[in-house]
Amino acid sequence: MMKKIKIGTRKSKLAMWQAQYVENLLKNKGYLCEIIGITTLGDKIDKPLYDFGGKGLFTSALEEALSNNTIDIAVHSVKDLSVSLSDELPLKFILKRDFASDCLVSFKGDIKELSYGATIGTTSLRRRVELKSKRSDCVFVDFRGNLDTRLEKLKKGLVDAIVVSKSGLFRLGLYDSAYCFDLDIVSAAGQGVIGIQTRYNEFDELSFLNDQATSVCVEIEREFVRSLNASCNFPIGAYAYFDEDGEFCLKTMYADPKTFKKIDCFRRASPKQALRECIEYTKTQMLLI
Repeated sequence: MMKKIKIGTRKSKLAMWQAQYVENLLKNKGYLCEIIGITTLGDKIDKPLYDFGGKGLFTSALEEALSNNTIDIAVHSVKDLSVSLSDELPLKFILKRDFASDCLVSFKGDIKELSYGATIGTTSLRRRVELKSKRSDCVFVDFRGNLDTRLEKLKKGLVDAIVVSKSGLFRLGLYDSAYCFDLDIVSAAGQGVIGIQTRYNEFDELSFLNDQATSVCVEIEREFVRSLNASCNFPIGAYAYFDEDGEFCLKTMYADPKTFKKIDCFRRASPKQALRECIEYTKTQMLLI
């Protein structure tokens, strides 16, 4: 008899959608599932992550539940995971990515159409740096909260625009091209990817969840961030993909958190070579800014 798999997740609408998506994949293979919602410290604060310890705020409670066997697997948005995880609780499976890009959501037009001095709600330093390079006049407002919470604040006119993940909008059925505008900026490592964290010596039989191409890309993205020893305190992004010809491509960005001076890199090469060259280039340029 197939044993029940206890799926741990945060309680936000998006997190629950992702857990239910994984649950359906498991049920299609004959598994019994139970979703367990867990409130994390990151869900309780309304300040920028870089002021309160970074991405671990969203994951520590789930990792504790894994360690004490309250749950069997934890479903994460990979971009919310620290790039350095315990060997005991690895990021074991990576699902196929849908959308990596960010969207500007505004009822007043895209980034070019916003009025002078428009206010944009985002706490992400990466997003602030990227948008500042396109519109130096924009004013940024700290905006935290779940996706639906931020959209509600936008509807109330608290800001002129917000910046959110395109995949999140699609998953909740909220994407509308009338007011959602794709941004040509470097995304966060692991953006648009659902990951499964487990205890290291269990559930290897769930490998059917893993998408090999996405897994390669995500590991390279996360290694770029690890190599620069960066965190939420730094504006940093990495996006890897295989192009139409099957060639591996890597886009990265890094910026000084005080001056917002930005270093962009793009390489088309083998995954390890592209990673090595982007790291070397970025570190060299960091000495000049």
